[in-house]
Amino acid sequence: MNTRILLMLLAVILTVPALLPMQEASASGPVIARGAERQAIKSTHILYRPYRPGHFYGNTVRRRHARGR
Repeated sequence: MNTRILLMLLAVILTVPALLPMQEASASGPVIARGAERQAIKSTHILYRPYRPGHFYGNTVRRRHARGR
C-alpha cells in the first residue's frame, strides 16, 4: 500500500514540471564584466540584464518574473 502511494507521488513529481510551459534564458557574456560592459549592465534594469553564471539573485529574479510569480 505505501509502496503504491510512493510510486504515484514520484510519478507526479517527475511529470508535472515537464508539463509546465517554461522558457529558460541562456547565459551570455563573460562571468566577470569589466569596464564599459560592467557600467552598461549596472545601468540596465534587473529584469533586462543578461543571465550569467554565478549571479544567483539576478538570475532568480528574472526567472521568477518570466514564470509569472
